[in-house]
Amino acid sequence: MDLSTISHKVRLQYEKYPYPDFDPDWDKPQLLVSGHLSLMCELIWGGKKSPRHLRVLDAGCGTGSALVAMAMSYPETDIVAVDFSETSINKAENLAHQYNTKNIRFFTLPIEQIEELKLQFDFVSASGVLHHLANPAAGLKAIGNVLDPQGAVSIMVYGKYGRTGIYMLQNALKQIKKALDPVNEDQALPTDTIPFAHQLALNIPPWHPMKTRSKGREIQEGKDAGIVDLLLHANDIPFDVPAVYKMCEDADMKFHRWLFPIIYNVDNFFNDPYIQNQISKTVLPHPQQEEIAELAHGCNSKHSFIAVKKEFSPPLFPTANGQWRQLHARLTPCMAWNRTSPTPGKTDTFSVPFTIIQDAWGPLELSRWELLFLGQIFPEITLEEALNKPDVKNAIPFKENKDIDRAVEQLLKKAIDRLAILFLEKWNR
Repeated sequence: MDLSTISHKVRLQYEKYPYPDFDPDWDKPQLLVSGHLSLMCELIWGGKKSPRHLRVLDAGCGTGSALVAMAMSYPETDIVAVDFSETSINKAENLAHQYNTKNIRFFTLPIEQIEELKLQFDFVSASGVLHHLANPAAGLKAIGNVLDPQGAVSIMVYGKYGRTGIYMLQNALKQIKKALDPVNEDQALPTDTIPFAHQLALNIPPWHPMKTRSKGREIQEGKDAGIVDLLLHANDIPFDVPAVYKMCEDADMKFHRWLFPIIYNVDNFFNDPYIQNQISKTVLPHPQQEEIAELAHGCNSKHSFIAVKKEFSPPLFPTANGQWRQLHARLTPCMAWNRTSPTPGKTDTFSVPFTIIQDAWGPLELSRWELLFLGQIFPEITLEEALNKPDVKNAIPFKENKDIDRAVEQLLKKAIDRLAILFLEKWNR
């Protein structure tokens, strides 16, 4: 099947089954990832850029659920939304009108043709889109061609291993459809295929890898569009870590960072000293270490990351050898700081749960002095000033500067891995 045929089939799917329906309970958490423009400004540019001055593109906006939430939160930001499904664009426009958002311009256009708009963007959200294109790298390359040299793209693509059960059922359904209708296997879905796919997903044995997805939105709601998107999609390309890097390279773009580095740090998967020691002896390039982490994780269903142009110059915030002391920082809404509680069975240890992270990662665990220190961090002051607050100073168990530096560096790494803290250019607002 050639690329144009694949694109045509995907477009027809979303014309007939636009997805998803807007549901605030499901869609609100999306603002804590690519749609949270304040967070993105601090993550990518150290706070030097403001959301109100960003030129934003939602590449593949679909029915507009995350798009409209973004526009409502940042009403002064200029947002352009494109999608190749006219039905989806109409639903997105209606949703924008329903919530009285005035800052979105809509265009019915394939991502691969985005240059036709003759616009340039500082920030692009491409969430849940590239893995459905006939050629994901070509789509990312087209986005890169309209990206400012110091701009960035926030991307989410499906993970290969965490969606194993989904792909198993997808293949099973393809085999069944082919057997029932071998002549028209590439044609539109028969109407009875969708309820059959739903029932199949509900009735798989408890040990099947798909069973963990049974509480997901698509299976719980059982709506046609959701079942088609999950189990009967016209084109669904899974990614592993090497494939993410290759897509960026093929698109003439540069991989910048994972949204949540904790998922890609192999040290986070093994507590056994022998294993940690053996892994530490292995001299591997960073992408290969991340690949090992993905294989150790085993069930990562999404890859969320930032890609930039090759000339992009990121802000640098060194933390080693006490350099952290002069940095400014802010805690992020990725952790539920207001729900911090004592960790059962551990003395003077506190847990801060995630507000959102894929595949249910555990909470951030902090000692008493770490919690007090983080609680004093505000952009207006340096980290050293936060550390010198009386409550923190009295609680910290270290006296020597070298021990304090080492402890703070370890804490910052733990927080950075979870996107719990972001460093900023010197605060002057």
